[in-house]
Amino acid sequence: MRPPFIPRRTRAELASPTAPGGRHEQARRIIFSLVAQGFCVDAVFAQVRGMYGADFKDAEIWSLIRGAERKNPQPSGYGNRYHNSPVPRPAQPVTAESATAGVERFLKSFRCDEADVWHASPWRPLEDWRMDSLMVFAGLFFEHEYVNIVADHVEGQPVGAGQIMPRDKWMRHFREHGAPQCPAGAWFRFNPVAEKGSGKGGAVCDSDVTAYRFLLIESDKLSMELQLSFLGKLRLPIAALISSGGKSIHCLIKMDCADADEYREQAARILKMLLPYGFDIANKNPSRMARLPGATRQIDANESGEQRLLFFSPEAAHGDRIFP
Repeated sequence: MRPPFIPRRTRAELASPTAPGGRHEQARRIIFSLVAQGFCVDAVFAQVRGMYGADFKDAEIWSLIRGAERKNPQPSGYGNRYHNSPVPRPAQPVTAESATAGVERFLKSFRCDEADVWHASPWRPLEDWRMDSLMVFAGLFFEHEYVNIVADHVEGQPVGAGQIMPRDKWMRHFREHGAPQCPAGAWFRFNPVAEKGSGKGGAVCDSDVTAYRFLLIESDKLSMELQLSFLGKLRLPIAALISSGGKSIHCLIKMDCADADEYREQAARILKMLLPYGFDIANKNPSRMARLPGATRQIDANESGEQRLLFFSPEAAHGDRIFP
């Protein structure tokens, strides 16, 4: 299955929001094109919302989206050559300044902090944050599934095959010994894997993933306040928000895809729409790792280096968002 692409003309309009007098027609053209290419309506809304000021109302954008859906537009045939690059690079590099400006337009005056998302969390993170990994493994995996943790590093980056154990064995380890960690912290694969990795030295590969359940999104171009506020308003099924202990928040999106092809398609759609907001397009493969909550890092750490669970909703559903 091929992921959708953004036609050249539409990409040009996305990069050049028009003045107030022409916004309605420009938004109509962009929305019609993106709906035709198969982007989900929430991703279309997020893209268009970030282009214009607060006086361009949410209701007007949703009206245009529903109008495009009723016309059932079909994909353009002129962009097939772009399909070899599932998440195309923008014409202009995304900078911290451009990402921040887009997020601030999207958020308008809304802001939230860690206390706000804690109160909004369906599963409240534990009082002792060092046991956060217990809750995460209980909610994200089934008892028979195998999970990979890596707690070795070279220059702050994860290295090696790590260790694969059944979920319940890991949970006993957390209770008795705490979370595995090294000076750079620790990482875990948020999708369950085979009992043994098929890569060099037993490393886990995409082909070893046994369920395509979650996608990682993160941005290192936004301040922590803007990251948290943007994720709080993002209309995507957010299963977990984890502080990396550094300058980013690791966000797990609920996917529940049937196979690798569907996962790649859905991941490409989401990452394309988040690209202008400074999110990392490399996080598209199912064997990626997120920071393991309950661990602490010293290398490239913030003040505490604590990898904490901030928000947890493993039953998140399509259309959900943390704050209305």
